[in-house]
Amino acid sequence: MRTAHVCRVVGFALLVMLMTSRTVRATVAAAEDDYAASLQTFLHDNFDHKNAGMVIGLIDAQGSRLLVAGKLDNGTDKPVDGDTLFEIGSTTKTFTALLLMDMVERGEMKLDDPVAMYLPESVKVPGRNGRTITLLNLAAQDSGLPFNPDNFSGKGSAENYNTYTAKQMYEFVSGYKLPQDPGEKFQYSNLGMALLGHVLERKTGKSFESLVTERICRPLHMDSTRMKLTDEQKARFAHGHGEKGEPAANYELADFAGAGGLRSTANDLLKYTAANLALTQSPELTPLMQKMQVIRHKSNALDWGNTAMPWMDQCVFNPPGSQILGHAGGTDGYSVFIGLDLAQHRGVVVLTNQKAVRPTGIGWRILQRAPLAGLDPTKIYGIRNVVGLGVALDLDKKTGALRIAEILPESPASRAGLSAGLIVQSIDGVKPPAKNLAECLKLIGGPEGTTVRLALADQAGKQSNVELTRAKFKIDK
Repeated sequence: MRTAHVCRVVGFALLVMLMTSRTVRATVAAAEDDYAASLQTFLHDNFDHKNAGMVIGLIDAQGSRLLVAGKLDNGTDKPVDGDTLFEIGSTTKTFTALLLMDMVERGEMKLDDPVAMYLPESVKVPGRNGRTITLLNLAAQDSGLPFNPDNFSGKGSAENYNTYTAKQMYEFVSGYKLPQDPGEKFQYSNLGMALLGHVLERKTGKSFESLVTERICRPLHMDSTRMKLTDEQKARFAHGHGEKGEPAANYELADFAGAGGLRSTANDLLKYTAANLALTQSPELTPLMQKMQVIRHKSNALDWGNTAMPWMDQCVFNPPGSQILGHAGGTDGYSVFIGLDLAQHRGVVVLTNQKAVRPTGIGWRILQRAPLAGLDPTKIYGIRNVVGLGVALDLDKKTGALRIAEILPESPASRAGLSAGLIVQSIDGVKPPAKNLAECLKLIGGPEGTTVRLALADQAGKQSNVELTRAKFKIDK
């Protein structure tokens, strides 16, 4: 009898646990549905009856879903959907780096090979302090090469990139002097990624597009990720628009392709995202993707934050239990973002054929499960981790005095009870440079845990001194 009683008790406990588990899953699913509904409302509010659109793709272990609104505006009245093609701009860089990793895995190249090995002898690749630029430096974007070369010859950005040749690249690289040692720190470089793509072409004798198609798209069944489009694909290609809704020129990159030449769809990029998150296993590519996600350079700079190869986090806040990376891309008429939560195996892709409402902040906030409602759609940022005092500064237009314009919540300045309107008379004993806000911001900044002394005065002239410790805090604006 006692054994039967124990069995009944254990059985009841298991039933309770099963019912509780089901309840939790149902509650989580309902919350996800509510959040997705709020995203769809955001899309309707901003893209219904507009000449452009946006597609948001969500993916996790339970599957994927698409949220859409707006139009292709390609001579038809068709709405955007998961098979709509967009230019993906610099998101291409993740493909370029993955191609390199694939070639290394096949034994065709080595990460520490000098770039000069794969270029004509006439090209003088710059070095510094005995260090030369390697293939890894190009992929990790720490080569020291600049954001862009200064020998573009087109009229406007699209023509600059479209007409840039390998010959021009060779000329610029040969005459460039590195400002930092290769590998020293992250420096975002369209030029560096374009050079990497060009080197891969020279090594294989194949075009960048054919390499992406053969080595990435076919294994992942990404049938719409291309540079040159078929007639059928052109019918699905959204027309791009600038910030004011004006028609934008398309990018038709050749020798600059590795920096941003691809076009893709939400459905294709969800497959790519799934492989990066190991939600679907590609034996050839997923292990290489995971190697690319390792942080190589740590930074508190909001533009890039901590950077991998070439994924980055832009100093966004990681909710408990999450590990977030992403990469954005944009051309004259399109913007794209791919975001990865490596810990929770969640991903997001956002694509649009306009420039006013940017996907990057939207994507970060989706990974953070943060609301979009009530925000200015043209000024959406992810919740970010910032190191500092939490004071926003400006210069008084009449007097030129340095003034605290705003105190950010939960910051050292907020906890110290400082308020907007106070005049900053000195920073660590240094009088603020006249009419030079950038220099004032440099004085106020510094590493986490360091202190700064401020001499302040209120509107009545009452003076006070305060010492603050720079600390990490969140900003949501």
